[in-house]
Amino acid sequence: MSYELWDRNSLYEEVWATPMAKLAKRHGISDVGLAKVCRKLAIPVPGRGYWAKKEAGRAVQRIPLPALKEPVRLFKPKPKPEEPKIESYTTPDERAQVAKVKERDPQSILKLGSMSHPLIVQAREVLGRSNHDGHDLLWANDPCLDISVSKAALPRALRFAAGLIAALEEVGFKIAVKQGHKEKTTAILQNQEIGFALVEKIDHIPLATPPKGGVLQRVLTYAGTPHEHKPSGRLGLQIWKPWNALPKSWNDGKTRTLEDLLPEIAAAFLRIALAGKAADEKAAAEKAEAERSAAERARWAALIRQEEARVRALHRAAANWERARRIRDLVTAAADGAQRDGVSVDPGTVFGDWLAWAAVQADRLDPLKVSPTSIIDSKPVREPQLSYGGYSKPDPLVRFPKPLWKVDKS
Repeated sequence: MSYELWDRNSLYEEVWATPMAKLAKRHGISDVGLAKVCRKLAIPVPGRGYWAKKEAGRAVQRIPLPALKEPVRLFKPKPKPEEPKIESYTTPDERAQVAKVKERDPQSILKLGSMSHPLIVQAREVLGRSNHDGHDLLWANDPCLDISVSKAALPRALRFAAGLIAALEEVGFKIAVKQGHKEKTTAILQNQEIGFALVEKIDHIPLATPPKGGVLQRVLTYAGTPHEHKPSGRLGLQIWKPWNALPKSWNDGKTRTLEDLLPEIAAAFLRIALAGKAADEKAAAEKAEAERSAAERARWAALIRQEEARVRALHRAAANWERARRIRDLVTAAADGAQRDGVSVDPGTVFGDWLAWAAVQADRLDPLKVSPTSIIDSKPVREPQLSYGGYSKPDPLVRFPKPLWKVDKS
């Protein structure tokens, strides 16, 4: 993984050329985070009213960058991934469907939810008899919706879950609950599985009278101060599958509750499913194209091997034709030499039979003639026998006498 450091001089120039809010977005962090970076790097920032004066054409003064006593190395944070534009993976009809879901009234969705839905009934029964964890949140090993809340928040959580299930089922999702302690609730649409859970936030409350010593004090210590953990009553919805889903969570806020966000959440589920379907289709198309390219490469490789074999055969034919011509020239020269030496070359004589045999071998090599039969043709095909060194033993060498007409029957 590569890390990038903040360049102090460059950031100083950017801070005095661009408002902090715009510059922070450019670097993928918040304006508060960028202000912290400037403080750590001792970079002066424009004061209040600087940009208004500059836009009005009034004279403004830029604070010079002070020198550092010691160099400061500060890594840039990894920018948060941006949510892909919906136009890049949906059709106009799909976008219209998402927009329609997002524009719905939250209260109408809540009224649509049924507290008698089998999954809601199951969750009420299982969580109603379940135990509490260390934070007073209900949990159960039995199959039910992923709801991790306190007993006091359970009725509200079930009403929200009923509304969410109704909104999702209305657009085609199928809600399923698997076995396990957690990560078991999924919404499925077009083979796209979205895992989600409803959780209650935990507050860390300072203890008015901290416990004295022992393990209990160490366990309840939070950030150096003794705390106790209590359910806050604030609900949140989290998506744990797919891991790269955007957005991944919604929470109660100061002005809007999780129920107010129901249309936005349902639209996000639909958008995530459509994005997953588009990604699967793209992956399938890329796989098909890769297989087609591989098959095409294999076809061309086979054609190339076939052509190379034909070329080698042509070269062998030309070489054999040349070898046959040379053998015939040799036979003629040998016959002339034998006659000059008084050796008979008539059929039936030793050398005459040899010359006839040599002529047959020339015809066997010549690609322009029908190959005469030979005892070699009846040689059985056998697997090569490996010697001690792992190589095939070569056949014994055959050497003709000089001059050739001294050849004997062997």
